[in-house]
Amino acid sequence: MVSALFLADAVPPALESFGRTHPLVIHLPLGLVVAAFLVEGTRVLQRRGTVSAFTPTALGLAALGAVVACGTGWVFAESEGSGGDLFWHRWLGIALAVALVAVAWMAARAAQPDTDRGAQVTPVLRGSLLAVTVLVAWVGHLGGNMVWGPNYTLEPLTRSAAKGDSGADAAGKDAAGSKATAADDVPLGLAKVTSEPDAMTFYTSKVLPILQDRCYECHGNGKRKGGLRLDERASVVDKNSEGVFITVPGDPAHSLLIERCLLPAADDEAMPPKGDRLKASELDALRRWIEDGVTMPEIPAAAAPAGRGAEFAAKRVDALLPSTAAQAAKGLSPLSQKEIADGAALRGRGINAVPVSVGASTFSVSIPGGKQVDDADFSAIFPIAGRIEELSLARSAVTDAAMMQMPSMPVARSVRLDNTGLTDIGIIAVLSRALEAESVNLVSTGATDAVFAMLAKLPNLKRAYVFDTKVTAQGIDEFRAKRPGVQIVVGEAVPGTSGTAGPPVVP
Repeated sequence: MVSALFLADAVPPALESFGRTHPLVIHLPLGLVVAAFLVEGTRVLQRRGTVSAFTPTALGLAALGAVVACGTGWVFAESEGSGGDLFWHRWLGIALAVALVAVAWMAARAAQPDTDRGAQVTPVLRGSLLAVTVLVAWVGHLGGNMVWGPNYTLEPLTRSAAKGDSGADAAGKDAAGSKATAADDVPLGLAKVTSEPDAMTFYTSKVLPILQDRCYECHGNGKRKGGLRLDERASVVDKNSEGVFITVPGDPAHSLLIERCLLPAADDEAMPPKGDRLKASELDALRRWIEDGVTMPEIPAAAAPAGRGAEFAAKRVDALLPSTAAQAAKGLSPLSQKEIADGAALRGRGINAVPVSVGASTFSVSIPGGKQVDDADFSAIFPIAGRIEELSLARSAVTDAAMMQMPSMPVARSVRLDNTGLTDIGIIAVLSRALEAESVNLVSTGATDAVFAMLAKLPNLKRAYVFDTKVTAQGIDEFRAKRPGVQIVVGEAVPGTSGTAGPPVVP
């Protein structure tokens, strides 16, 4: 299991440097496996029933390299990785290392002088080598997704096909015509639309120089660290691998880009990771840019179709927002009858999702069914996460894995996780999606002192309930010293610390 301390605190520098050798270390086993596969494939075509002398040596070194790569990759992911691709890349990579050890042993057996034994083992070895090679390709594909973005390998083909399909229509439509949406679900924060030519001029003169100077080294000019490109609008207004919007047009306060730029330099997630922090004037420029709808070219000029770079660079950009007047204003529109009905439909899964008041814009979500609600049922609330103001998972059977998939909850004020089986990993994950939380209930969970690092990042936090957890008096007092304005309710279950005592009050 991933260390919760790694999730909350910085990886030690020496260990982080070790982890960063992962991209270098991983290529040795990849190359050796492919080479062994090609050698044995050639021998199959030649109808040769024996194993090449090269194969046992290559697979032995590949197995050794894969084991080392697992170690470096595990550490590397603590400081660089996140999301579903990471989960599968990590565990399939470990499975691959185990499989390579077995295949290397099999190759050594097949290469022994005993010809009868070799003849029996060789067909099994070659079939296993084929399976391992396929697994190598898949693990590598997932790694590419994390570094360069989803479907990186086939992206040129899919992009070319998309342009071919739309090319005939594009000439007959003006800039106000058919609008491509960057993501299937447009963020709920909405822009105040200003004059597009003025907004594009502001982007070109004020915002683009900041991005080029401080961000493009990792996130521009074709680079997609973490799957993010800041020179493509579709990526800028999309979600990251954890379901959090990079920018929310019209709402810089709930935009991950601004949040990361405001973190102190010592924080692992602070952006940019190198050099001085952004100046106040630069942050103001980014905020205004987001407030005005994240106006920028849809794609960088260098990526535009041949001969049309200038046209794309100067293109008037639509704000990619819904057109209704209610949604064109900054803030959330009242819940529609359909949204209310969709919330009511969740009762069939044991989940109550009701408007917080008549004419409200947000939901109150709770699980009165308790333990009968598991991860599969809980995932049904993901589509309304952006509208959740109050979330109570008390006494449910949800797990850390579900919390890792939780989308952003930019308006959540109250989060109850009490009487669940959640550990630091799940608690930290869900709180990282509820950065506006004012009240957090962790009573009777697996929380340890590691959660205080996440609680310290909640700027509006007023109180936290930590009865019957694994937090210590020292951890509580250290947190209180950092955030004296936050009420920590501990009762008598945590002796040796001062402060509020009493039963876990419902937030």
